Amino acid sequence: MITTNKISVILPVYNSEKYISESIISILNQSYQNFELIIVDDGSTDKSSLICENYAQQDNRIILIKNPHKGLTRSLNDALKISSGKFIARQDADDISLLTRLEKQLLWLLEDDKRVLCGTNSKILKENNTYKKNWSIKYKNSSIVKKLRYSNCFVHSSTMFIKDKAKKVGFYDENLIYAQDYDLWWKLSTIGCVGNLKEKLLVLRDRKDSISRINSNEQTLDFIKSCTKYFSYRKGIVALNDNYEVFFYEKNFSTKNTITLLKFLYNDKLDNKVMFKDLSFKNWIQLILHPWLLVRKIVLKFRNYLR
Repeated sequence: MITTNKISVILPVYNSEKYISESIISILNQSYQNFELIIVDDGSTDKSSLICENYAQQDNRIILIKNPHKGLTRSLNDALKISSGKFIARQDADDISLLTRLEKQLLWLLEDDKRVLCGTNSKILKENNTYKKNWSIKYKNSSIVKKLRYSNCFVHSSTMFIKDKAKKVGFYDENLIYAQDYDLWWKLSTIGCVGNLKEKLLVLRDRKDSISRINSNEQTLDFIKSCTKYFSYRKGIVALNDNYEVFFYEKNFSTKNTITLLKFLYNDKLDNKVMFKDLSFKNWIQLILHPWLLVRKIVLKFRNYLR
Protein backbone atom coordinates (compact mmCIF):
# COMPACT_ATOMS: atom_id res chain seq x y z
CA MET A 1 0.00 0.00 0.00
CA ILE A 2 1.03 3.59 -0.57
CA THR A 3 0.97 4.38 3.17
CA THR A 4 3.84 1.93 3.79
CA ASN A 5 6.25 4.12 1.80
CA LYS A 6 8.10 6.44 4.13
CA ILE A 7 9.19 9.89 2.97
CA SER A 8 12.04 11.86 4.51
CA VAL A 9 11.44 15.58 4.07
CA ILE A 10 14.66 17.60 4.27
CA LEU A 11 14.33 21.23 5.31
CA PRO A 12 17.55 23.24 5.74
CA VAL A 13 17.30 26.46 7.74
CA TYR A 14 19.56 29.47 7.97
CA ASN A 15 18.26 32.69 9.54
CA SER A 16 14.68 32.16 8.40
CA GLU A 17 12.72 33.14 11.49
CA LYS A 18 10.21 35.14 9.43
CA TYR A 19 9.02 32.18 7.35
CA ILE A 20 10.06 28.92 9.03
CA SER A 21 6.85 28.31 11.03
CA GLU A 22 4.62 28.47 7.97
CA SER A 23 6.99 26.18 6.09
CA ILE A 24 7.06 23.54 8.85
CA ILE A 25 3.28 23.63 9.31
CA SER A 26 2.75 23.07 5.58
CA ILE A 27 4.65 19.78 5.87
CA LEU A 28 3.04 18.63 9.13
CA ASN A 29 -0.42 19.15 7.60
CA GLN A 30 0.22 17.08 4.46
CA SER A 31 -2.50 14.65 3.35
CA TYR A 32 0.15 11.91 3.28
CA GLN A 33 1.34 11.41 6.84
CA ASN A 34 4.00 8.68 6.73
CA PHE A 35 7.03 10.94 6.81
CA GLU A 36 9.84 12.24 8.95
CA LEU A 37 10.81 15.90 8.79
CA ILE A 38 14.56 16.44 9.07
CA ILE A 39 15.32 20.07 9.84
CA VAL A 40 18.97 21.10 9.55
CA ASP A 41 19.72 24.38 11.29
CA ASP A 42 22.90 25.57 9.59
CA GLY A 43 24.21 27.79 12.39
CA SER A 44 21.39 30.35 12.42
CA THR A 45 22.01 33.49 14.45
CA ASP A 46 18.36 34.58 14.66
CA LYS A 47 15.44 32.78 16.37
CA SER A 48 15.15 30.05 13.73
CA SER A 49 16.74 27.38 15.92
CA LEU A 50 14.45 28.13 18.87
CA ILE A 51 11.35 28.01 16.64
CA CYS A 52 12.44 24.65 15.22
CA GLU A 53 13.12 23.27 18.71
CA ASN A 54 9.59 24.16 19.78
CA TYR A 55 8.08 22.27 16.86
CA ALA A 56 10.37 19.27 17.44
CA GLN A 57 9.15 19.04 21.04
CA GLN A 58 5.54 18.95 19.86
CA ASP A 59 5.85 16.40 17.02
CA ASN A 60 8.02 13.29 17.21
CA ARG A 61 8.23 13.07 13.40
CA ILE A 62 10.61 16.01 13.48
CA ILE A 63 14.36 15.38 13.70
CA LEU A 64 16.38 18.53 14.37
CA ILE A 65 20.07 18.72 13.47
CA LYS A 66 21.97 21.76 14.75
CA ASN A 67 25.23 22.42 12.93
CA PRO A 68 27.84 25.13 12.85
CA HIS A 69 27.48 26.96 9.55
CA LYS A 70 28.47 24.52 6.78
CA GLY A 71 26.54 25.78 3.78
CA LEU A 72 23.60 24.27 1.95
CA THR A 73 25.30 21.37 0.14
CA ARG A 74 26.85 19.80 3.23
CA SER A 75 23.69 20.42 5.27
CA LEU A 76 21.62 18.53 2.70
CA ASN A 77 24.03 15.60 2.70
CA ASP A 78 24.07 15.49 6.50
CA ALA A 79 20.30 15.05 6.43
CA LEU A 80 20.43 12.47 3.63
CA LYS A 81 22.87 10.33 5.59
CA ILE A 82 20.53 9.98 8.59
CA SER A 83 17.28 9.79 6.63
CA SER A 84 15.26 6.57 6.92
CA GLY A 85 12.78 7.07 4.08
CA LYS A 86 13.00 5.44 0.67
CA PHE A 87 11.80 8.73 -0.82
CA ILE A 88 13.41 12.13 -0.20
CA ALA A 89 11.41 15.35 -0.47
CA ARG A 90 12.97 18.79 -0.36
CA GLN A 91 11.64 22.02 1.00
CA ASP A 92 13.25 25.38 1.66
CA ALA A 93 12.60 27.26 4.87
CA ASP A 94 10.70 30.09 3.19
CA ASP A 95 8.48 27.98 0.91
CA ILE A 96 5.10 26.33 1.45
CA SER A 97 3.95 22.90 0.30
CA LEU A 98 0.28 22.63 -0.60
CA LEU A 99 -1.82 19.99 1.12
CA THR A 100 -1.51 17.08 -1.36
CA ARG A 101 2.03 17.68 -2.59
CA LEU A 102 3.74 14.64 -1.02
CA GLU A 103 0.87 12.31 -1.83
CA LYS A 104 0.75 13.21 -5.52
CA GLN A 105 4.50 13.05 -6.02
CA LEU A 106 4.71 9.68 -4.33
CA LEU A 107 1.91 8.30 -6.52
CA TRP A 108 3.73 9.52 -9.62
CA LEU A 109 7.00 7.85 -8.61
CA LEU A 110 5.25 4.58 -7.72
CA GLU A 111 3.54 4.32 -11.11
CA ASP A 112 6.78 3.29 -12.85
CA ASP A 113 9.90 1.83 -11.25
CA LYS A 114 12.04 3.64 -13.84
CA ARG A 115 11.09 6.99 -12.32
CA VAL A 116 13.72 8.55 -10.03
CA LEU A 117 12.88 12.26 -9.66
CA CYS A 118 9.65 14.25 -9.50
CA GLY A 119 9.22 18.00 -9.21
CA THR A 120 6.08 20.10 -9.40
CA ASN A 121 4.93 23.34 -10.88
CA SER A 122 4.81 26.19 -8.37
CA LYS A 123 3.15 29.46 -7.49
CA ILE A 124 5.94 32.02 -7.51
CA LEU A 125 5.09 34.65 -4.91
CA LYS A 126 6.74 38.03 -5.40
CA GLU A 127 7.47 40.39 -2.52
CA ASN A 128 4.47 42.57 -3.44
CA ASN A 129 2.23 39.49 -2.84
CA THR A 130 1.45 38.95 -6.53
CA TYR A 131 2.30 35.82 -8.48
CA LYS A 132 4.39 35.35 -11.59
CA LYS A 133 4.55 32.42 -14.02
CA ASN A 134 7.28 29.80 -13.97
CA TRP A 135 8.57 30.03 -17.55
CA SER A 136 11.48 27.61 -17.18
CA ILE A 137 9.59 24.45 -16.22
CA LYS A 138 9.20 21.40 -18.46
CA TYR A 139 7.09 18.35 -17.63
CA LYS A 140 7.99 15.28 -19.69
CA ASN A 141 11.21 13.31 -19.33
CA SER A 142 12.28 13.86 -22.96
CA SER A 143 11.79 17.64 -22.76
CA ILE A 144 13.52 17.90 -19.39
CA VAL A 145 16.56 15.89 -20.49
CA LYS A 146 17.02 18.19 -23.49
CA LYS A 147 16.70 21.34 -21.41
CA LEU A 148 19.04 20.10 -18.67
CA ARG A 149 21.83 20.41 -21.23
CA TYR A 150 21.80 24.18 -20.74
CA SER A 151 19.34 25.06 -17.95
CA ASN A 152 17.72 23.89 -14.73
CA CYS A 153 14.01 23.16 -15.01
CA PHE A 154 13.23 21.91 -11.50
CA VAL A 155 12.27 23.98 -8.48
CA HIS A 156 14.58 22.53 -5.83
CA SER A 157 12.06 23.03 -3.05
CA SER A 158 9.43 21.06 -4.97
CA THR A 159 11.40 17.90 -5.66
CA MET A 160 11.06 14.32 -4.47
CA PHE A 161 13.56 11.64 -5.44
CA ILE A 162 14.50 8.06 -4.58
CA LYS A 163 17.26 7.96 -1.99
CA ASP A 164 19.07 4.87 -3.29
CA LYS A 165 19.26 6.35 -6.79
CA ALA A 166 20.68 9.62 -5.44
CA LYS A 167 23.21 7.65 -3.41
CA LYS A 168 24.27 5.84 -6.57
CA VAL A 169 25.31 9.13 -8.16
CA GLY A 170 26.97 10.46 -4.98
CA PHE A 171 24.17 12.56 -3.42
CA TYR A 172 24.80 16.31 -3.65
CA ASP A 173 28.30 17.19 -4.90
CA GLU A 174 30.11 18.91 -2.02
CA ASN A 175 32.58 20.42 -4.48
CA LEU A 176 29.74 22.77 -5.44
CA ILE A 177 28.70 25.54 -3.06
CA TYR A 178 25.86 26.48 -5.43
CA ALA A 179 23.90 24.73 -8.21
CA GLN A 180 24.15 21.45 -6.29
CA ASP A 181 20.51 20.77 -7.14
CA TYR A 182 20.99 21.12 -10.90
CA ASP A 183 24.04 18.85 -10.66
CA LEU A 184 22.04 16.10 -8.92
CA TRP A 185 19.11 16.41 -11.35
CA TRP A 186 21.13 15.82 -14.50
CA LYS A 187 22.95 12.92 -12.85
CA LEU A 188 19.65 11.30 -11.86
CA SER A 189 18.36 11.81 -15.40
CA THR A 190 21.17 9.56 -16.66
CA ILE A 191 19.93 6.56 -14.62
CA GLY A 192 16.14 6.91 -14.76
CA CYS A 193 13.10 8.92 -15.80
CA VAL A 194 12.41 12.37 -14.40
CA GLY A 195 9.35 14.61 -14.54
CA ASN A 196 7.45 17.60 -13.21
CA LEU A 197 3.78 17.55 -12.21
CA LYS A 198 1.78 20.27 -13.95
CA GLU A 199 -0.22 21.03 -10.83
CA LYS A 200 1.10 23.90 -8.70
CA LEU A 201 1.85 22.18 -5.39
CA LEU A 202 4.36 24.63 -3.91
CA VAL A 203 4.41 28.31 -3.08
CA LEU A 204 7.91 29.59 -3.88
CA ARG A 205 8.93 32.95 -2.47
CA ASP A 206 10.79 35.11 -4.98
CA ARG A 207 12.94 37.25 -2.68
CA LYS A 208 15.50 39.93 -3.58
CA ASP A 209 17.70 38.77 -0.69
CA SER A 210 17.74 35.10 -1.76
CA ILE A 211 21.12 33.36 -1.97
CA SER A 212 20.82 32.86 -5.73
CA ARG A 213 20.40 36.61 -6.29
CA ILE A 214 22.95 37.89 -3.78
CA ASN A 215 25.59 35.45 -5.04
CA SER A 216 24.49 35.30 -8.69
CA ASN A 217 28.07 35.35 -10.03
CA GLU A 218 29.21 32.40 -7.91
CA GLN A 219 25.91 30.57 -8.43
CA THR A 220 26.19 30.92 -12.20
CA LEU A 221 29.85 29.82 -12.29
CA ASP A 222 29.01 26.65 -10.36
CA PHE A 223 26.07 26.02 -12.70
CA ILE A 224 28.31 26.48 -15.76
CA LYS A 225 30.89 24.15 -14.23
CA SER A 226 28.29 21.42 -13.69
CA CYS A 227 26.62 22.06 -17.05
CA THR A 228 29.96 21.68 -18.84
CA LYS A 229 30.62 18.51 -16.88
CA TYR A 230 27.27 17.17 -18.13
CA PHE A 231 28.34 17.93 -21.71
CA SER A 232 31.71 16.27 -21.03
CA TYR A 233 30.03 13.22 -19.49
CA ARG A 234 27.80 12.79 -22.53
CA LYS A 235 30.88 12.97 -24.75
CA GLY A 236 32.79 10.41 -22.64
CA ILE A 237 35.42 12.96 -21.56
CA VAL A 238 34.80 12.60 -17.80
CA ALA A 239 33.18 10.04 -15.51
CA LEU A 240 30.08 10.81 -13.45
CA ASN A 241 31.96 11.40 -10.20
CA ASP A 242 35.07 13.10 -11.61
CA ASN A 243 35.75 16.57 -10.25
CA TYR A 244 37.50 19.24 -12.31
CA GLU A 245 37.57 22.99 -11.91
CA VAL A 246 36.39 25.38 -14.63
CA PHE A 247 40.03 25.87 -15.71
CA PHE A 248 40.13 22.23 -16.92
CA TYR A 249 37.13 22.74 -19.21
CA GLU A 250 38.43 26.08 -20.49
CA LYS A 251 41.68 24.47 -21.64
CA ASN A 252 40.20 21.22 -22.97
CA PHE A 253 39.79 21.37 -26.76
CA SER A 254 36.49 19.48 -26.66
CA THR A 255 34.84 21.63 -23.98
CA LYS A 256 36.26 25.15 -24.26
CA ASN A 257 33.67 26.23 -26.85
CA THR A 258 30.84 24.99 -24.65
CA ILE A 259 31.99 26.86 -21.57
CA THR A 260 32.54 30.06 -23.60
CA LEU A 261 29.04 29.79 -25.04
CA LEU A 262 27.48 29.26 -21.60
CA LYS A 263 29.35 32.26 -20.21
CA PHE A 264 27.98 34.35 -23.07
CA LEU A 265 24.41 33.12 -22.66
CA TYR A 266 24.47 33.81 -18.90
CA ASN A 267 26.70 36.91 -18.94
CA ASP A 268 23.98 39.04 -17.32
CA LYS A 269 24.70 37.11 -14.10
CA LEU A 270 28.51 37.13 -14.29
CA ASP A 271 31.07 39.70 -13.19
CA ASN A 272 33.53 38.84 -15.96
CA LYS A 273 31.40 38.89 -19.09
CA VAL A 274 31.88 37.05 -22.37
CA MET A 275 30.45 39.22 -25.17
CA PHE A 276 29.29 38.39 -28.69
CA LYS A 277 32.59 39.55 -30.16
CA ASP A 278 34.38 36.93 -28.02
CA LEU A 279 32.54 34.02 -29.64
CA SER A 280 34.13 31.73 -32.20
CA PHE A 281 32.48 30.66 -35.46
CA LYS A 282 31.66 27.33 -33.80
CA ASN A 283 29.95 29.22 -30.96
CA TRP A 284 27.75 31.06 -33.46
CA ILE A 285 26.65 27.74 -34.90
CA GLN A 286 26.03 26.37 -31.39
CA LEU A 287 23.72 29.30 -30.64
CA ILE A 288 21.12 27.75 -32.93
CA LEU A 289 20.87 24.84 -30.48
CA HIS A 290 19.92 27.18 -27.62
CA PRO A 291 16.83 29.07 -28.87
CA TRP A 292 15.28 29.54 -25.44
CA LEU A 293 18.42 31.20 -24.07
CA LEU A 294 18.74 33.38 -27.16
CA VAL A 295 15.18 34.61 -26.61
CA ARG A 296 16.03 35.24 -22.96
CA LYS A 297 19.02 37.39 -23.95
CA ILE A 298 16.95 39.38 -26.44
CA VAL A 299 14.25 40.04 -23.81
CA LEU A 300 16.85 41.15 -21.25
CA LYS A 301 18.49 43.42 -23.81
CA PHE A 302 15.13 44.98 -24.62
CA ARG A 303 14.32 45.53 -20.94
CA ASN A 304 17.65 47.22 -20.34
CA TYR A 305 17.06 49.45 -23.38
CA LEU A 306 13.72 50.60 -21.96
CA ARG A 307 15.21 51.55 -18.57
